Amino acid sequence: MSTPARTGPQLRSTVKKEGLLELSLADVPIPEPKPDEVVVRVEASPINPSDLGLLLGRADMSTAKPPARPPDRS
Repeated sequence: MSTPARTGPQLRSTVKKEGLLELSLADVPIPEPKPDEVVVRVEASPINPSDLGLLLGRADMSTAKPPARPPDRS
């Protein structure tokens, strides 16, 4: 019996052709561990301030705005 494929969120930053910076969470596959490896589930993690420069690049944060939210379907 095979184990179902597992996935987890990955934070991504993408600069679009028009210069827009997009931050998103992508659902990516978690590889099966090798015999001498383990998988550790992390429930939450802060973003290190020194990593923000890499995440946001040279984006002008004074013009940042959240995307439009889709209507609530509940």
